[in-house]
Amino acid sequence: MRSRRAACYSWFLNLVLPMRSFTLDTNCIIAVDERRPEAAAVRALAEAHADRTADVAVVAISASERQVGGRYIANFVEFRERMAALEIAHLGMIPPLAYWDITFWDYSVWSAPPMLELEQRIHEALFPNVEFVWQSYCLANDINPESSPAGKWRNCKCDVLALWCHIHGNRDVFVTSDQNFHAASKKPTLINLGARRIEYPNDAAALLPGI
Repeated sequence: MRSRRAACYSWFLNLVLPMRSFTLDTNCIIAVDERRPEAAAVRALAEAHADRTADVAVVAISASERQVGGRYIANFVEFRERMAALEIAHLGMIPPLAYWDITFWDYSVWSAPPMLELEQRIHEALFPNVEFVWQSYCLANDINPESSPAGKWRNCKCDVLALWCHIHGNRDVFVTSDQNFHAASKKPTLINLGARRIEYPNDAAALLPGI
């Protein structure tokens, strides 16, 4: 249990410092699940959210990624149960753009032209050699376009929507260990699109008040 002094200090920091917002990508959840070295930093961010010294959220598109065992889940309840088992269910949840056969309708938002424009620009920065539209990707790779989005294209879509959630939500720090987001040829473009800061978990945790 945290000491009363620590609780008072957290309260004081909230008064004198602006609260940063952090967005955790799927790799942060995996780090906690698999107890990777960066898990401690992710947990520090989650604790800061509980203490109200930071606004920390996960992206709902993480539920559309392959889960433990390489499968896709059938309903969002299972994803929430996983968050609870990892003791991070108290974090915020940011909905992505709605995509048929990918996202969960109660946890996604309808699109508008400016939203789609941002999504496409993120895609072009992260995956310039991957078709933006599933049907186009299928035609280029001899895949049945009537099949459910899967494989590499779906992985790319989930990554794009994760950062889309962060930028559209006007948040401060996107937290990821995925080196594609940190590539020197891509990171400046993503920041200019509105990402503000993209940090590895340990570097993100170092931004917390009192660290």
